[in-house]
Amino acid sequence: MPDMSGQDPSEIKMATVDEEEKGATFSGTVILAIDVEGAGEVLFFRDFLIEDYKGELTAYLATDGNITKSIDLGELKHKSSSFKLPIPLGTDTSPYNTVVLRDEKSKKKVVTIKL
Repeated sequence: MPDMSGQDPSEIKMATVDEEEKGATFSGTVILAIDVEGAGEVLFFRDFLIEDYKGELTAYLATDGNITKSIDLGELKHKSSSFKLPIPLGTDTSPYNTVVLRDEKSKKKVVTIKL
């Protein structure tokens, strides 16, 4: 669980996801926060379930869902419902307000999550 102590609550970016896209269901919570284990900022997926989707997904921290203005956070390893993806150290996350999950084979956006 990310450590949100010491952070201004108005600056914590969080979203609850409950969407159906292209026959798949995505649900859970996504939080941009400081990692309690000292790894800097992370994108934390809590109780995040992906149902009826077989492709490989990559997560991007993006501005307004624009993948060209994004940071590639890597492939989702959704074997567990709660996991985190590290944000590169030194990244100013203030301009980023969405998480885009993209199918790596087709290169198409599957779901956009507003933080």
